[in-house]
Amino acid sequence: MTAGSAARDTTAAPSRFAAVIEQPEVRTELGRLSCTEWGWGTLREIQLRALKWHRERCTFELVMETTQGRYSTIAKVFDDQRSHILPTMDAIRRAGFGTEADFAIPRPLAYFPAWRVLVEEKVPGPSARETILHGSAAERAAAAARCGQWLARFHAVAPRLGKPAAMEREFTRFATWRNQIAGFGEPLAGKCESLFRRLQAAAPPLSPVDARAGHGSYIPEHVILSDRRTVTIDLDECDVADPSRDVAWFVVSVQRLALTQLGSLQARDDVVGSFLRAYEASSGPRTAVHVPFYRMLECLHRARRDLVKRVPPVAAWAEIMLDEGLRLAPRPQVEPDARAPRAVPEPAAPECPPAPGRA
Repeated sequence: MTAGSAARDTTAAPSRFAAVIEQPEVRTELGRLSCTEWGWGTLREIQLRALKWHRERCTFELVMETTQGRYSTIAKVFDDQRSHILPTMDAIRRAGFGTEADFAIPRPLAYFPAWRVLVEEKVPGPSARETILHGSAAERAAAAARCGQWLARFHAVAPRLGKPAAMEREFTRFATWRNQIAGFGEPLAGKCESLFRRLQAAAPPLSPVDARAGHGSYIPEHVILSDRRTVTIDLDECDVADPSRDVAWFVVSVQRLALTQLGSLQARDDVVGSFLRAYEASSGPRTAVHVPFYRMLECLHRARRDLVKRVPPVAAWAEIMLDEGLRLAPRPQVEPDARAPRAVPEPAAPECPPAPGRA
């Protein structure tokens, strides 16, 4: 493939990401690995297709035509250095998430630090997102159960790599979200302020005993149902965190699919129930005890995205998310009203004088 044809295939993605993989040095390195490391033969041609992109990264399908066949991979280009991802994925696979396991992650193939490019196996099969949206009730329940079981196993046995998430430091960022939402006026500002205060009051500490390996972005589109295997992708944000966070992310992501694709936040409550039951049945007792807090937090996050990241903003969705966060919030303790009349105790009955002769 020529550099020009690559650009035509990726017109919707930022051109600078495609240009990285189009460099002759990257192609040379791919050809070397195809022959010496992967056993795929001599590289003849590559094809690029942009799949998803953000401001700081882009994901491509990278198809390599060789003398031995056609091999599909995933290539991710990052703005910042991500050299930790490949050893992290290797460690997780060694912990029981390898190619032959029922619960797995993709095989990492290479990381090129000079260009900040990660290449990994492309896992065949539909994502859980597609089944959750379009499957029958039985198919949805089975997909949700597999997602819950994968996450429970990940929390139980995956190595704890990376820095622990520090909730107390994160509240500065959450306050920024609150301020951004408040800029859209009432009723969003008042609801957001109430939700933020309840988050502050309910924030759980992160105990070293409770912390587990964290996926960081566990959502239905990151779970591939590949025949009998359940394979989770996008390990870019792995860390050490309260397991409740990953559980909450998945639940709110299902609700968001229901809201944005089906018109109601509750349209896939059956999926939420199946996922939570499977996770609880497969995990240890009291593994994820702070799910309501993290669901509240993700509701705030999604409300902010509806207003700040969407063009044009969708205030109706943002308000639904704030209402859901408030619904999940513990009721605030009601302080006694200083203006309310205080109850006056009844006076004690006078003591009777002793009877004559009994003094």
